[in-house]
Amino acid sequence: MSTAPTVTPKTAGTPKPIAGRDLLVAVGVAVLVYAFTIQFVPLLKSEPVTGAGKQLVLIGYLAANLAAFGAAVSALLLRDPGYTWQDLGVRPASDIWKRRAVLFGLAATPLAFAAGLFLRRTFDLDPPAIDFFAPDDFSWVAAATIVLYGGLLVPMFEELFFRGAVYSWLRNRLAAASAIPLSALAFAVVHMRIEVMVVAFAMGCLLAWLYERSRSILPSILLHQTFNTAQLAFVYGAVALAPDRSGLG
Repeated sequence: MSTAPTVTPKTAGTPKPIAGRDLLVAVGVAVLVYAFTIQFVPLLKSEPVTGAGKQLVLIGYLAANLAAFGAAVSALLLRDPGYTWQDLGVRPASDIWKRRAVLFGLAATPLAFAAGLFLRRTFDLDPPAIDFFAPDDFSWVAAATIVLYGGLLVPMFEELFFRGAVYSWLRNRLAAASAIPLSALAFAVVHMRIEVMVVAFAMGCLLAWLYERSRSILPSILLHQTFNTAQLAFVYGAVALAPDRSGLG
């Protein structure tokens, strides 16, 4: 007679594995919230379209992303029985991994710009909509809001979702060599544009590797925030120093 498998109870300090159905619920919540909130973005457009108006539309898209991933993370935390922040990777990290995260983020910025430019020229892709980031007659207050959303808040919740939940779910079932590229692929798909997807896949691999090695989501969040903020700082720094923005695309 076979005996029923024993279930090892979770010990104190041990992260709770992400269940597949819970991850599926989180994904569904993210899709529904994004589909709902994105309907309001066109309402932000004004006639005639002004520089600040274009930035407001971009802020609307960033807010929709923030709402979607924030809702997905909340869905996991509020499950009954739910998960804790520790289960999503929010654990102490050593200073060396934090320093490495910042350095990796800064080093990746020029590489990402170069890769994006190479891919656009090689495959004759349309340039990014830089006019929404830095249009003529734009608002520095709106620019600061874009940095807050795109540079700090959205990366934080993307990491909690893609590394803290998606990668953790994959890692509990696969070796790191398989889980890292698969989670990076999921991360890349949501970025839509071809050249951005290529860069996002590479970044997703780096972010998952960093999470795997540091055993904390904090360095991944820091790297992602550094990378996004550095890119935005480059764009707005160029605007401040050179009013002609034709070379930013």
